[in-house]
Amino acid sequence: MTALCVTLAGVAQGKDRKSLVDPNLPDYHPQPVPTPQNHGYVMPDGSLRIVGFDDMAGMVAKWDEEFTRTHPGVKFTPILKGNATAIPAITYDMALFAPEGGGATLLELLPYEKIYGSKKDPIAALIIRVGHGSLNSAAKMSPLGIIVNKSNPIKSLTREQIASIFSTGSGTGDVTNWSQIGMGGNLADKPIHPSGLYWDSYNRPEDPYMGEYMMYRQMGPFPGAVFSQNYEQYIHYSDVVKKVADDPLAIGIVTLNKVDPSVRVVPLVESDGHTLSTGSVEDLTADRYPYGRDLYIYIRREPGTPFEPLVQEYMRMILSKQGQEAVAQDPMGYLPLNSEDVKVELEKLDSAKTWAPRSKQGPMLNFPFPSPEPEGK
Repeated sequence: MTALCVTLAGVAQGKDRKSLVDPNLPDYHPQPVPTPQNHGYVMPDGSLRIVGFDDMAGMVAKWDEEFTRTHPGVKFTPILKGNATAIPAITYDMALFAPEGGGATLLELLPYEKIYGSKKDPIAALIIRVGHGSLNSAAKMSPLGIIVNKSNPIKSLTREQIASIFSTGSGTGDVTNWSQIGMGGNLADKPIHPSGLYWDSYNRPEDPYMGEYMMYRQMGPFPGAVFSQNYEQYIHYSDVVKKVADDPLAIGIVTLNKVDPSVRVVPLVESDGHTLSTGSVEDLTADRYPYGRDLYIYIRREPGTPFEPLVQEYMRMILSKQGQEAVAQDPMGYLPLNSEDVKVELEKLDSAKTWAPRSKQGPMLNFPFPSPEPEGK
């Protein structure tokens, strides 16, 4: 684990980050587009406002610079104060688009649905994935990992086992004892002590997105399952690490960029025993790690309204080799998409020229609210 941490830290801090860019990514070939007019996101000086996740400020600045270079006269005003500002800004036409880390919550998306759709015919913002979570300790959006005490000999866990340990009613039977997952020795017939951050944002945990991410995306089919009554809750990931380091019976959920040598990260495997990943850079960029939270751009769509050409062109630039180089070189350590990821997002973008009510798009789209798991991940 120590060697793995050293490797991840080296890449996260910027060493040889250029090699992270997939050589098969498409080059950006700019196309002329009209500048939007008569929108709330057009500033008095004619620049276009971008509102959202503050951790993406560096890459947004590089994207803006590249787009302005290839489209003289187009200017941007980024106002990146945090995830909580992203969805309100596109809901009320105050942002051209909204950079967002980890995927917006249902509560954040609800006003958008109330204005532009209904429970019968919900209409979601277009969600484009633009990068992977960071292993840099300073980053605010990092993949989640499962940690145990260093004395715990457990070799691996499946996603189903993790759901059964941390939640109740996940459908696979609650796991409350180490013997239930085959552990003997000092752990035989001993209770499991699951821990992590507060699962709801009302208690202001340092990562307010962890709880919904685990419940709605990882603990059974949507809407998932609630956390176990035995789950111990903390404000900071450092407190979770300390809890697990001090308690041989504990198991915790933390971000991988907050792990230290006092605990051990448990590898995740498929149900058939095939090793899935440990959350390495290689696993994250290849989409092999199930808890690898990502970066997105949320884009406003209204029913029957053509897709904004400048936004589509800007997204094409982000999803090019030049755009992904900006992600790879960012000092916050976020990771670029591979060429297969980009192909999926470009197809999504190309099919979004005009947005119609759900009844015309197919019965399985965004029901009963926008999926808490953005499309493509």
